[in-house]
Amino acid sequence: MFVGLLGYAMWWARRGERHWSSADGLRCICQMRISGDGIEHPWREVRLLIIPQNLAIAITAKGHRGKPFRGTWNLLGVPHASLIADVDADQQSFAVCKHSDPDQTAIVRVASTSTSAAVMRSCFPKTA
Repeated sequence: MFVGLLGYAMWWARRGERHWSSADGLRCICQMRISGDGIEHPWREVRLLIIPQNLAIAITAKGHRGKPFRGTWNLLGVPHASLIADVDADQQSFAVCKHSDPDQTAIVRVASTSTSAAVMRSCFPKTA
C-alpha cells in the first residue's frame, strides 16, 4: 500500500511539464521542438536566455537529445496555427530560426502567464 501511494505521489508530482521563469523574465526553462522539415519532432526541455536588443534567444539543453537546440536563435514571431496543434490554451508559442542557419526553424512553448512570455511578446513590433 505504501509503495503504491509513493508511486502515485511521484507520478502526480511529475505529470505536468516543468517551467521556471526568472523574476525579470530574461531566463526560463521551457519546451522547444524543431519544425519546418515535415517531420513531427518531440518537445524537449531547454533553458533559454532572452536577448531583447538582438531579438534573439540563447539556448542550452542537457544531454545528447538537446544538441540540435544549443546555440543562438532569432525570434521570428508567432508560428502558424497548423504548426502548434499540440500547444495548450494556457501556453504561448514563438517561432525561431537558427542564427547560423536561417533555414532551420523551431517552436518554443512557454506558459502564457510567464514573465518570459511577456518579455518575448514585447520584443515584437506593435501592430494596429
